[in-house]
Amino acid sequence: MRNTGIIALLLALCGPSFAQEVSTAPAAGEVSVSTAPAELPGMAPSKPARAPGVYPQAAVPISGIVLTPTAYRGRGRNEIGLGLDFNAAYYIGRLYGKNSFDWTLEKKNYIDRLGVWFITADGKMLIQTEDAWRPAMAAGAQGTFAFRDSNQAALNSNRPSVSVDDDNTNTYATAYLALTKHIHPKFIINAGYADGDLSKSVYMLSEFLSERALSLNGYTGREVPTGALFAGFIWLPRPNNPLAAEVVIPQGAPMSPKLVNLQLGTLLKLNFQLSYLKFDGGWDLLGMFQFRYSHFPK
Repeated sequence: MRNTGIIALLLALCGPSFAQEVSTAPAAGEVSVSTAPAELPGMAPSKPARAPGVYPQAAVPISGIVLTPTAYRGRGRNEIGLGLDFNAAYYIGRLYGKNSFDWTLEKKNYIDRLGVWFITADGKMLIQTEDAWRPAMAAGAQGTFAFRDSNQAALNSNRPSVSVDDDNTNTYATAYLALTKHIHPKFIINAGYADGDLSKSVYMLSEFLSERALSLNGYTGREVPTGALFAGFIWLPRPNNPLAAEVVIPQGAPMSPKLVNLQLGTLLKLNFQLSYLKFDGGWDLLGMFQFRYSHFPK
């Protein structure tokens, strides 16, 4: 009797859970039905959902646009760490330009040789990753070796003795803070502030911004300021063919120059780019080539 009572007590305690397991198990001759959606033959496998704020890496380096950096490392790796890029930009010359200076004879200029190289090493550290709402943030520095493969053109003025004797080589150093954000998986916006010599590099791109031209316009002895704002965007209609643009605006600079670089290699099927340089009293349309190599991370 004692053993019978113990067995009955165990059956009473285990009965509900055992009955539940038996009820959920398929009976003989029955087929279990899965609640997961089945993929029919010939259908493409479903893509895994992308987490908000997480974007795939690009097929090309997006750590910079033309002259200005972004907050990304390499092809857009979204993690804290270091990045190193090498960039070469070659401004061939002026395609067309206009000016309204009273000391010039010609008010229109076209097909003029420029021959300015900017060889830049760009090191940065991503200090804030990109999320669904916050942008990526990076701090870094650029070192640039600038030189001419031809002398700067002489000023076109009514004073025959006026000429430009600027040095043909310069070195520039710039520290910057950049913010970059995907507003669409294929569209990226970028903005930042640079302190250093980025503004001075703009003044190498036209004889109308040379020291002699500044003095003729009443800016004698005025130094080029160190601060500059920059902004831009990158559009990736195809993974390896970006379209991009950037603007560099030196703050408080004489003659208020503004440089716009367009990255149009996808449309032109070449690495040929266009630049628009605007300053008080005129503007120039420039042609250039640009090459960027992301050394780290690979």
